[in-house]
Amino acid sequence: MLTRAIAVSNGKGGVGKTSIAANVAAVAAVSGWQVLVIDLDPQGNLGSDLGYKQLGLSDEGEALAQAIQFERQLVPPAIGVRPNLDAVPAGRATLDLAAVLQQRQINGVSSAAALAAALASIEEDYDLVVFDCPPGDNVLGDLGLAASRGLVVPVRFDSGSLDGLELMAARFSRVKAGGLNPHLELLGIVLFDFPLRATALRSQVEDELRRDFAGGVRVFTTAIRHSQRAAFDMRREGITAAEYELLAETDRSNRLDLLKTNRAALKEAGPALSQAAAGIADDYVALANELLGAFAELPDLDEVTT
Repeated sequence: MLTRAIAVSNGKGGVGKTSIAANVAAVAAVSGWQVLVIDLDPQGNLGSDLGYKQLGLSDEGEALAQAIQFERQLVPPAIGVRPNLDAVPAGRATLDLAAVLQQRQINGVSSAAALAAALASIEEDYDLVVFDCPPGDNVLGDLGLAASRGLVVPVRFDSGSLDGLELMAARFSRVKAGGLNPHLELLGIVLFDFPLRATALRSQVEDELRRDFAGGVRVFTTAIRHSQRAAFDMRREGITAAEYELLAETDRSNRLDLLKTNRAALKEAGPALSQAAAGIADDYVALANELLGAFAELPDLDEVTT
């Protein structure tokens, strides 16, 4: 288990876990933290969100797979994807790794120990490690939970997402109480893609969330607002919410100039970027502050074990 690691996970896909992992990591890096993101999802969408996949910097998970399978030290393949931010990509090799880990699990070999050994030489180089876990109940997701001190669970307001959360609650209990990682702590639930004015719906969802987790659970005050346009643009361009805000400001300024000087060119400029850009960027900054604050509040392991 890595004392500075957070896993972002849910039993269901499409709930914003990769967007949250990418943007929280980026906010922490801008704040001066040395951050490493590790993609455990074979889809590799973290590379699209942070742009290193578009730049050809993804090794499709080869470095992580080799490090764990052959007990080698892991060297992050994507160094400096942002200032203070390095990445370990996922992809085709991550699928092969899952098969190896499944066999090791059957044979009683600890995959979590192999990951910890792979990161041993570089763990101290980072203030924060963020695992983007795959959806579902699988060995790669368990690896992320087994390696982390804190767990963050994103959820959307649809019923399918809430069903996935029930599975996540059972999985959290299994990992923690079953001995795979007794030090794992649930940092909280993130409400993702929520309409700003849906206050009654939010209250209802929060009540359901607290029933799923024994002993109650923190629901972060900050919810990430709904904007399909912004989500599409950010992943296509490989930029974070803060970077999208700057791009949207430039786009808006350029369109105002064209409106005054060349309306024909304005018609050919294509659709405008989302007007929600600034709000979404603010959401992620506020969420990162809440989440990292909760992480900092966790007791030292020396205090837990004494």
